[in-house]
Amino acid sequence: MPRNQREYGLSHADRVAEIERKFGRDQLDAVLAQLGQVSNPTEKLLGAIVFLARVGHVEDIANTVTLANQDPSQVLNAATVKDERG
Repeated sequence: MPRNQREYGLSHADRVAEIERKFGRDQLDAVLAQLGQVSNPTEKLLGAIVFLARVGHVEDIANTVTLANQDPSQVLNAATVKDERG
């Protein structure tokens, strides 16, 4: 069963909705600011960062942004694995 497009966060609106779902509206600006630190942002990479973050664990965003700046393919691969495992 395919996941909801919103959960992938592939558009800005989907990312906002998923950030609010995972962390609450009060964390939205902080998370978006962290996503703004991605060196080479693409919709897919930003979506993967949000997708990989665990519910309630805002620190996952900062850690994954750091990894995305070092090795974006590793973040994309991790998101693929998470998706395949459900």
